[in-house]
Amino acid sequence: MSYQETWIEPTELSFPYQDEIRNGESGQGYAMRMALANGMIGLPWVKHALSKTHSAVLDASDAPFLAQWFGASVQLLEFALERLTKGRREQGFRYAGQALGRQYFLTRSFPRVCPNCLRELGHCRIAWDMALTVACVRHRRVLLDRCPSCQRSLSWNRPALDVCSCGFAFEMEDVSVQPTASELFLARVIDQRMGDFGSPEYGHDVASVVDDEAAQALSALLRNLSLDGVMRIVYALATAAMYDLDSQIKRERSSLSKARQTVAIASAFSVKVARLDATVLRTHRPTVLVDLLTDVAASSRASPEDLSFAHSMLGWLMANASRSGWGARHASLSQLELF
Repeated sequence: MSYQETWIEPTELSFPYQDEIRNGESGQGYAMRMALANGMIGLPWVKHALSKTHSAVLDASDAPFLAQWFGASVQLLEFALERLTKGRREQGFRYAGQALGRQYFLTRSFPRVCPNCLRELGHCRIAWDMALTVACVRHRRVLLDRCPSCQRSLSWNRPALDVCSCGFAFEMEDVSVQPTASELFLARVIDQRMGDFGSPEYGHDVASVVDDEAAQALSALLRNLSLDGVMRIVYALATAAMYDLDSQIKRERSSLSKARQTVAIASAFSVKVARLDATVLRTHRPTVLVDLLTDVAASSRASPEDLSFAHSMLGWLMANASRSGWGARHASLSQLELF
């Protein structure tokens, strides 16, 4: 009888192989790892036992069941699993101890992996759940978000940590696409904020991945910001750059490609900010950009550095966007009280 045909009572389950969730391990990755270790078919079985759909993601409400089944502490599982919010309005939440202001800062339904880390560490790293983590600093490679063999997007429902649903085992060899300095720098910053370094020998010097002007500009802008501040500012830089360009940029479709495009555009625009160059916002309604910056003022979680930088960037945009007419129409925003 297949598991689809079997009624499972979650409160009565407990498995022989038990283990604590590891430092820096993804919550969904933990459930997958433990189900496989106990002879189950990974997350599809876990979701069935929790009465979830095949495409659902695990959240903090599932932590008590996972803790009973597999032996981890409820508190650590809740720490590694976001408590999902409902409704269309963006709400703040906590993930891995970090306060975040936008749901799209996470990529929970579209996994990405470093095959080298999977083989060496034996678990999925929680830093990979952040939307702007597109590279592995430890192995200097772009993360995989689709199978090199079947070309389909990776799924949390795959049969093993390092095997695609088609049966292809991810390879550790060097890949043809190399990460940029900005991608490596941003991945390192996110790892630092989340305390997820992969291993003790991971490295200590952020400057070691800053070897071009764009990465240096990002480093200067993001140095003292919180994780939420880092995410907001990178997205704000990319949005401002889109408004500043004459031609339309072709939008990437996959989650990883979109993130790489965001990092690239933000990095290029950060050079413009660092040089204090003038910019023109070629739109009359830069709502997303304004929201990313001004929402910091309403957040009780924002650090003084976040507040100061958001104010400075908004003021710079207002002062340098006069040629577009947008700055004049929204001059009051430059006086927004963020301190």
